[in-house]
Amino acid sequence: MKRLALLTLAAAAILSTGAGRAQATEVGTSRRFGLGFQVGEPTAITAKAFLGGGNAFDFGLGFGGWGYYECRDVNGNTYRCGDFHHNISVHADYLYQENIVNMTNRLDWYVGLGGRLIVSPYGTNDLGHDVVVLARIPLGIAATFRRPNFLEAYLEIAPAIWIPWLDFTIDLGLGVRAYF
Repeated sequence: MKRLALLTLAAAAILSTGAGRAQATEVGTSRRFGLGFQVGEPTAITAKAFLGGGNAFDFGLGFGGWGYYECRDVNGNTYRCGDFHHNISVHADYLYQENIVNMTNRLDWYVGLGGRLIVSPYGTNDLGHDVVVLARIPLGIAATFRRPNFLEAYLEIAPAIWIPWLDFTIDLGLGVRAYF
């Protein structure tokens, strides 16, 4: 009977120790820089650098632009000028990230403030403007995993305002990053 009790205690100790280690993800702690890919608007190569305390910077180099096909006439009126045009964009955001669930896998939410610069080789209106600036507020959820402990998947929505026209648009992206 003593032997069974001792074996049970030993097994419980081993399992509880293993369970504590199994819950760890290294994203944002020992692995602070991530590189990945996002689909949506913008479809982009992305990077994220954790600064500590739930603070991070997010960067992206985007390609495409099915969401930006409005042009402006000389009076400033918008009109539809195509279903798709090519562009390159760069975005940078400051993010504040907070934990929602921290079990085997971790789920965080984040909010931020940033900007996006879009360059179109064909111009975006009759005035010849080929550069658009957006002020954006990214909101998202990010999941990190026990296995692999270096991976983050995220879904982000970023309401944005075109500057100087004050038109409203929404960026939406689904992505994954590997952390180093």
